[in-house]
Amino acid sequence: MPSERSTKQGDHPREDSLLVALRGIGWLVFASVLLTLLNFSSSAVVGVNVVLGLIIGHRTYSSFLAQQLRLDDFRRKHLEEIQEWQERWQRLHRETQDTTSALVRMRDGVIMLGENDQILLMNPAAKRLLGISESLNMVDRSFREMVRQPELSRAIKAAYSGDGSQKLKLEIQHDNHVRPLKIRVDHFGSLSNNHLLITVRDETESHQVEAMRREFVANISHELKTPLAAIKGYAETVELAINDDPEAASHFMKQIQSQCLRLERLIEDMMQLARAQAGPSRMNFSNISLEEPINESLKSLSHLASAKNIELHFTALDQPAIVRGDPEAILTIANNLISNAVRYTPEKGSIKISCRDAGNKWALAVEDTGIGIGMKDQKRIFERFYRVDKRSDSPDGGTGIGLSIVKNLVSTLDGEVRVSSLPGKGSKFEVLLPKA
Repeated sequence: MPSERSTKQGDHPREDSLLVALRGIGWLVFASVLLTLLNFSSSAVVGVNVVLGLIIGHRTYSSFLAQQLRLDDFRRKHLEEIQEWQERWQRLHRETQDTTSALVRMRDGVIMLGENDQILLMNPAAKRLLGISESLNMVDRSFREMVRQPELSRAIKAAYSGDGSQKLKLEIQHDNHVRPLKIRVDHFGSLSNNHLLITVRDETESHQVEAMRREFVANISHELKTPLAAIKGYAETVELAINDDPEAASHFMKQIQSQCLRLERLIEDMMQLARAQAGPSRMNFSNISLEEPINESLKSLSHLASAKNIELHFTALDQPAIVRGDPEAILTIANNLISNAVRYTPEKGSIKISCRDAGNKWALAVEDTGIGIGMKDQKRIFERFYRVDKRSDSPDGGTGIGLSIVKNLVSTLDGEVRVSSLPGKGSKFEVLLPKA
């Protein structure tokens, strides 16, 4: 190696220079003796000795300087190698830290098994998903002894035997909670290194989403089936009575029209819900005064309130309540809250609409003297198709989507919605929207 050659040639420059000096002194003595034997004068001998001394000194210094330069070059290369290895170690250390940090923060469990089933690595997520204490050190322990799951043990055995990747689903019970898991076992590394990689994924959220999807399909099927069945029945009755009893036929035609309006409201609410759940990309943000959508909503709903002798009171602020939001979305929020208040407030009741300054937000409040909502129902009123009063299945009732639309729109506008209510005393809904 080059560094070894440098060491052999230049590790001892002083010894090499001393050898050159001794050799020169030998030549100097030889020359003095020879000149003396040849009867040269003493001055000639001294002159020759001076010249030879200068030559020897120059060669000695040159040799020493060359050896010193070689030693400096060796030291420089040695320091460069040390620095290079330090940089490599630091880079490797950073990469190891990044990998460890990623494994620790992963939501999925990662487990590496060596030969004979011993655990080489297990991240915290794997311990949590498999119901193992995170403080327990699992390295070098037998995985199948620590996690006693027959199906998983068979999958590990099959992977060790070279049967390819193994996929399975398990339900792990821990702390009175059953957690569905999706597990994959893969062989990795060379054939001589029989190692396994196990990944564990929590399927709880996907199961919940699937349950919500099934519930939504069931609910929307029911909501569509009821008015369609009524329309079909009324249409058959009209067909039979149109000649014999025109008055009854006219009555049933009005019922058909009522059911068609219910379907129309349902479809319109479904479209509003889809828009609300689409996120900010479907919104047209601008600065808007809360009074504008409130007044527009009161104008369109005043006839419903008058039909039930319900008083609508809107208390405006001295200063304009300017918020940052989508005008159509805020109008939809106001319409749903006020129409719900009218629907669930008995005759001769009252509804108060107000705005207040809530720090960095403006609050829109709708307070009624209606039937109220129990604590159990308050946790579910923002779910799709959930109704507090089952009588709202009548043609004049709501679709059960209104509050779900409100919640999604408010969330998209970066606001929040609150509810406080007592059965028989009334309800108060408050929506907080960011100030402009």
